[in-house]
Amino acid sequence: MANQVVSQPARRQFALSGLALGAAALTARGAPAQQQPNAAPAGPAQASGPIVLHGASPRLTVHALDTFHGAAATGLRIDFSRLEGGSYRPLRSVVMNGNGRSEEPLLIGDSYQAGDYELLLHVDDYFASRKAVLPMPPFLTRLPVRIRVANVAERIHLPIQFGPWSYTYSRGS
Repeated sequence: MANQVVSQPARRQFALSGLALGAAALTARGAPAQQQPNAAPAGPAQASGPIVLHGASPRLTVHALDTFHGAAATGLRIDFSRLEGGSYRPLRSVVMNGNGRSEEPLLIGDSYQAGDYELLLHVDDYFASRKAVLPMPPFLTRLPVRIRVANVAERIHLPIQFGPWSYTYSRGS
């Protein structure tokens, strides 16, 4: 049998069809959610705060992902600071482990206090250490991620995605 050449649009359509069929099969097997008679009606996800995990103390954690290499940002250095008196005071520096996370939460226990914080990601050094072939000088160097902890009873997880030309972050739980 001769090798057949399949066009990229055909492959894409095949993959999308497979995803749609899989989702339909899973949906068909799932039973509709039953609402309890005295339960409050479910509202939009934005109407409530994040879920606090049972047994996990409130904390601030971070997870960095390198979108350029498609991997966890192992070795990325982050300087963590708190806003005090109009300027950021360094608290500590951390290096992301093999999973793209810090070994310990950035804030936990007595250190988990309300306030404004900054994470400064050293992406220029990170990409240089990975020997990424990028234009010089780099477009992004040090990326500031500024957040506010308002409720110390809630757990905050901060997923950060970055590449040589852009970055994004959001509040997780």
